[in-house]
Amino acid sequence: MMPLVRTKLQPPEVRPSLLPRPRLYEQLRLALHSRLVLIAAPAGYGKTSLLAEWIVEARKEWSHIAWLSLDETDNDIRRLLAYLLEALSNLPHERRAQLQALLSEDSEIDTTQWCAELLNDLAETAGPTVIVLDDYHLINDPLIHNAITFLIDHLPPRCRLLIASRRDPPLPLARWRARGHLTELRSFDLAFNPEETAAFLLETMELPLSRDQIVALLESTEGWPAGLQLIALAIRDRVNRGELIDELISGNRYVADYLIEDVFNHLPHQLQQFLLQTSILDQLCGALCDAVIGVHDGAEVQTPVQSSQQILTELERNNLFLFPLGSERVWYRYHHLFAEVLRDRLMASHSPEQVAILHRRAGAWYAAHGMLTQAVNHALQAQAFDDVVAMLEPIGLAVISQVGEVTLRRWLPSLPTEAFERHPRLALLRAWLATADYQVDEAAHWIAVAERALAGVASGAATPIGPIANLRGELSAVRVRLAALQGDTDQVIAEGKQALNWLQSDYQSLRMRIAKDLGYACIAQRDLVRAEQAFSEAMVNGFHVGLPYISAMATSDYAYTLMLRGAYTNAINACRDTIDQMMHHQRNRTVPGIGLPFLALADLHAIRHEFAGALPALAEAESAIKSGHTTSYLCLLIVMARVARARNDLPGALRIIRQARFMARQRRVGWVRAVLDGLESQIMIEQGDLEAAGQLITNIVTTPSEFQYLPTAAFYAREHITRAHYEWRLANYQATGDCQALHDLAMELGTPSGTELWQRLSPLDAALLRGLALAAAGDDATEAILSALDLATSERIVAPFQQAGEALRRILNQLLSRQRLLPFGEYLLSLLDDYEPSPMAVLSIPASDALPEPLSQREIEVLRLMAEGRSNQEIASHLIIAISTVKSHVNNIFSKLGVASRTQAVARGRRLGLIT
Repeated sequence: MMPLVRTKLQPPEVRPSLLPRPRLYEQLRLALHSRLVLIAAPAGYGKTSLLAEWIVEARKEWSHIAWLSLDETDNDIRRLLAYLLEALSNLPHERRAQLQALLSEDSEIDTTQWCAELLNDLAETAGPTVIVLDDYHLINDPLIHNAITFLIDHLPPRCRLLIASRRDPPLPLARWRARGHLTELRSFDLAFNPEETAAFLLETMELPLSRDQIVALLESTEGWPAGLQLIALAIRDRVNRGELIDELISGNRYVADYLIEDVFNHLPHQLQQFLLQTSILDQLCGALCDAVIGVHDGAEVQTPVQSSQQILTELERNNLFLFPLGSERVWYRYHHLFAEVLRDRLMASHSPEQVAILHRRAGAWYAAHGMLTQAVNHALQAQAFDDVVAMLEPIGLAVISQVGEVTLRRWLPSLPTEAFERHPRLALLRAWLATADYQVDEAAHWIAVAERALAGVASGAATPIGPIANLRGELSAVRVRLAALQGDTDQVIAEGKQALNWLQSDYQSLRMRIAKDLGYACIAQRDLVRAEQAFSEAMVNGFHVGLPYISAMATSDYAYTLMLRGAYTNAINACRDTIDQMMHHQRNRTVPGIGLPFLALADLHAIRHEFAGALPALAEAESAIKSGHTTSYLCLLIVMARVARARNDLPGALRIIRQARFMARQRRVGWVRAVLDGLESQIMIEQGDLEAAGQLITNIVTTPSEFQYLPTAAFYAREHITRAHYEWRLANYQATGDCQALHDLAMELGTPSGTELWQRLSPLDAALLRGLALAAAGDDATEAILSALDLATSERIVAPFQQAGEALRRILNQLLSRQRLLPFGEYLLSLLDDYEPSPMAVLSIPASDALPEPLSQREIEVLRLMAEGRSNQEIASHLIIAISTVKSHVNNIFSKLGVASRTQAVARGRRLGLIT
């Protein structure tokens, strides 16, 4: 037998530059309660380095750690057992000599007997012992696997075995796992977390990278330590790291060389081809991989020895950078960097035509399984435009609800011009998207293209898809949207009726969209009752026919229509009903429009200063509404600014307004720009900058057609344009002391006029502003303010009063002194100046209304300490918690109480009896 190499019995030297990983040391310490600890991960995850570092601490708890680094020459049972015996230097010399003699005999060794002798010696004479077998993936001798299995099954209580391997060893892991004898550390355990990544790059590698660059590297490498190190080495000492990092993330040759030389080149040819051909897939399953590699394409293709599912199972078991997506282990994905390297090698080793065939096969499989997005993406990569047309045209405009406008904007420009000239539905999709972006001329162009293509269908010059009646109905439906943009109400109604006559009953999604568009026409005709009916029907029927996105969008329109006539409670109930149904029946919140009920609900709660309801709803809306949905996203920004203003965060509101204005200008959405100018002018008035406010109001010179028919646009225009004009005049007259002008304004507000809905102040706003004008003129404002309070009480409207500020506070104090202020008025006064109403007044306000979400016991404790005047640091010390936790509690308290300062929080807490 060859002499033993002593260095294989020594753990690798710990490098000074190695990043300490205490969380993994603790995991290993706890793992050693099991007989076997398996560390299984692909190359470069730091298995050996981790163990070398861990041993330094482990020696304090385990008297002997027997280390053995394995290699291919150890696939000999005698040799491996000899190494194992040599590593167990804590056994008495005479016992080791006896076991060594058994290995030296020429006769065949009885492995089971030898292992039994070793186990007896360990149990009788050895202290706490850990046996470490590193690089076990290099062992393929069944005799060795059997011996290791026997050892693990019979290990003495004070002995443990630790195996490090690139893949799962062929041992009875499932049995040991079920009996609690096995603890595992996998690649997701060994991967660097964000804190470790930052420490490694900033401290170990001394790279002054930004937070965004660190996040980008972490996401690209998925915490793979070797990948991070290779990329870090490549960018070290480079001057312009900011420009280089994107290039390195997407194609670092050091990472590619490592993966190819250390992983890919060691695989069998068939497995290499499988990896290359399936690298085009973002997600993999057995049947899809069979389709891509051409298993069922014909007799000329040889059936592989293994099915794709078997290969995927083997790849996962061998830790070849393949990760399961879910516990069922049906779908998988490759590590991002590994997939990029494979795709680069595929492009280098295969012709473009061969790669296109792979993509077409993938697209066909996805299409056959109803996965449209993936199917079209692969067909486009293959430039199989006929395939794309065949997938999209049968669906027509209904595809918008399936994949969303953002995806269609990416797909459609990739198609050749002749596809639109021959296929009317494709042209109608372009027209629909143009109307969604408020591009009137472009929409008209694509409608004309669709009309020519439809004429070709009718004449037989193009291939018809589906009933010709539905095609004509879709054309009318797009004309409805164009007419709405042009403000042609009569045309909207005429085309809408025509579309409903053409469209067959099975085309419910489009029929309900048209019904909703007819609701817009009713808004334009100032018929709110019929508009509410139209939106309500679409809202209810959407769920009945399995189209919740229609219900979601109709709910928003319905809610804002109700808000136009002051029915806020009904609007809140409608939003909540729709959200409840979505939560029960529709889990996918990525469907277009799904965030709109949340957005309306956030707006409604903010108007009532119920921030415990507004902020969570706003967060849901923000997560669901993407910037590609132009109108919805701009409405999100408007509501965010409105909520910030309601919370007295005027700088935050201004930042959001300017962000929204940039996007509205870029996307050419004129009505939003006008609303934003009005909203900013109101904030300028609150800040006392009347000149800036006047300039903003003067900028609003056009009247966008959306104000006439779109409920959200009409509501915002009334709130922030019509009202801003009156507020600016009031502030100007008050600043100049023009009492006559103030009297005239008060008279005008007594009978506010306006031909359009958005031009008419709500009765509450008219009464409130009239009272403020009278008070500024030195007249009695009592009746006007009491009228405004009466209108606000049933709906619990707070925002207009809070924005009136000091002027209103003085009036409310006068009413209080005359005992004419009712409970809701006292509540408003408390928000304005922290006034504490009498206990009777508090009891008059239902607690559930005053505080939508109760404070936790810990939050009440923090509130009590705040009342004692303690700082955040003092509260943290008193409660023995982190200062960041205190800040989180304080923010929650502010949100739940609907306040913006400690003083207000303490005052309201006392009024509600939470603290004394």
